[in-house]
Amino acid sequence: MQVLLCGDPQQPSEYMYKAFESLESRDVSFKRMDWMGDSTPTEFRNVTMDMESLGPGSYDTDAIAENLDDVDALVVHKAPVSRDLIEDADLSHVGAARGGTENIDIEAADENDVTVLHAPGRNRDAVADYAVSMLLSRLRKIPFNHAELSGGEWNQIFDPEQLPPDVRTMTIGIVGFGHIGRGVARRLAGFDPELLVFDPFVNDEDIREVGPKPTDLDTLLAASDAVTLHVRLSEDTKGMISDNEFKQMNDDGYLVNTARGGLVDTDALVDAVSNGSIAGAALDVFEKEPIPEGHPLFDLDEVVLSPHVAGSTYDAVLGGPRIIASQLKAYLDGDVPDNIVN
Repeated sequence: MQVLLCGDPQQPSEYMYKAFESLESRDVSFKRMDWMGDSTPTEFRNVTMDMESLGPGSYDTDAIAENLDDVDALVVHKAPVSRDLIEDADLSHVGAARGGTENIDIEAADENDVTVLHAPGRNRDAVADYAVSMLLSRLRKIPFNHAELSGGEWNQIFDPEQLPPDVRTMTIGIVGFGHIGRGVARRLAGFDPELLVFDPFVNDEDIREVGPKPTDLDTLLAASDAVTLHVRLSEDTKGMISDNEFKQMNDDGYLVNTARGGLVDTDALVDAVSNGSIAGAALDVFEKEPIPEGHPLFDLDEVVLSPHVAGSTYDAVLGGPRIIASQLKAYLDGDVPDNIVN
């Protein structure tokens, strides 16, 4: 089998190869290239975010096609795999070294007997770590304390009413209980808070088995001192946290979002924080990225912001290729890979 590893600025092919090189003992050979390899992070982000709506057929794939002679499997991260690319090649497998497959024409793959593999959960530990970190940072005001101290102010608060609670005494709501939501629950369990979960697609007993209590969204919002989102963005979930949801939340509560910016109505969030409906938020993702200059979020002292980096760790970069490599190994062993999309 010959495999083309098509990396990009976010996941270079040299790091893909580190995950795949053990397959060379199975008579697998590799070609390597990088799509948009010379682009800046901003250029790459803009192109790949547009691809989610435009689809892979809107992009030039000639450079990839030139490397597909005698290639059996194509592994990409966010590079486009268009209908033309699939129809003109002789591929048995296409692997997306990420959870999403918006950059691959699945219908064309079906019609041409190409198996599409993906890598769900590749950055689940990274995002779960970061979500808990953001919650603790906001709760204990770590970024604000740093800013004041570095600005020459030594501020200590002695009024008990102004001090944060111990995590142990809190109720924390987890919306979405896939790989990342479960990881957040396991990490928070060590602090011993009460954990609530809303996920209509997960059996209640499966939630209880991990430890949290399953409930509906309205109950979770009303009962929680902090709410953390771990849901995929879809037509059904877009804007799922808006004016009504903020009104249901505790006025001492916090919202943490490391999932997708579109889950939250940003205008409603700004209003909720400004008028005291909630105490604050910690956000790594936004409806529009990067956040436009002068956005009202920048004026809210109660909000912690970071530039969509929750899933960015060294191990997460290698995680996607490792999963796809394991899937190809299963295929070579005569087994059916676990993560087949089509």
